[in-house]
Amino acid sequence: MTLLVNEIHIRGHLQRSLIVLAADRRITVQGRFHSNRKKLFKIPYLNAGVGYFGLAQVNQTEFFSSWLPNFIRRACDIGTLEGFVHRLCVELNRSVNKSFLTKAPSGFHVCGYNAGSYPELWFVRNILDMEGYLYKGFETRYRISEDFLARDARKMGFNGANPELPNDFNQYYVNGDARAFHSIWFRLDEFLAEMFSQADFNRPREARDLEVIVKWKIGVISSFYKQFAKKPIIGTPIDAFVLLPKETAG
Repeated sequence: MTLLVNEIHIRGHLQRSLIVLAADRRITVQGRFHSNRKKLFKIPYLNAGVGYFGLAQVNQTEFFSSWLPNFIRRACDIGTLEGFVHRLCVELNRSVNKSFLTKAPSGFHVCGYNAGSYPELWFVRNILDMEGYLYKGFETRYRISEDFLARDARKMGFNGANPELPNDFNQYYVNGDARAFHSIWFRLDEFLAEMFSQADFNRPREARDLEVIVKWKIGVISSFYKQFAKKPIIGTPIDAFVLLPKETAG
C-alpha cells in the first residue's frame, strides 16, 4: 500500500501558508515486499508536487516511479495545476492497464500553488467508496476533484474571492493505509510540543524544518509496521518536502 500525506497549513490568509508532502517508498505486490520506489515527486515549474498510492504499476513492466517523472518532464508546457491534472488524467486513462484498475485502488494527490499563490489539492482516483479504512469499488477510468479551495477552505470561511480567513487551520489529506495516521499523527504532535518546550531540544525554526518532522512521524509508523504487522505495507525510506508561496519562497 503506502502512506501518502499532504498537509496544508493556513495562517489567516491563503497566501500565508505552507504545504508539506510526504510518502514512504515501500512497494507491496500481492501482500509481499517487492521493492522500494519513489512515490512522491516535485513539479518544479508549477511549485507543486504529485504523489501516488495503491496501484504501483502502469502495466506488467512499468512502474509509476518511472512513469510519473517522465510525464512531469513531458508536461512542462502546462502553466496551471488544473491543466496538469487534466492531462495527467487523460494519460492515465490511456496508459494504465484496465485489468489492474478493476482489482486495485489507484490514486494521486497533486498539491501546490496556483497562479494567485493559493493552495490547491487535486485528487485523481479510480475509487468509488470507502468502508472503514478499506477502499471499495474500482472503476476502469480515473476521475478528478479539487478538494481544498473548492471544498475544505470554504468550510473554514473562504468565500471564493477574499483570501483572508477568520482563523488559522491545518488541512490534512491522507491516503493509502491511513489507520496509523488517524491513530497517532496528532498524538505525536502533542509529544513534539511537550518535548520542544524543553531547553535541551532543538525546536523547528523554519518552515522547511517540517520536512524533518514529517519524515520522523512516518518513520515512527513505519517502525511499528516493521515490528508488528503481519504484512508490513508501510516502510522506509521516506520522501518529504515543503512548498511555500512564491512571494515567500526562498
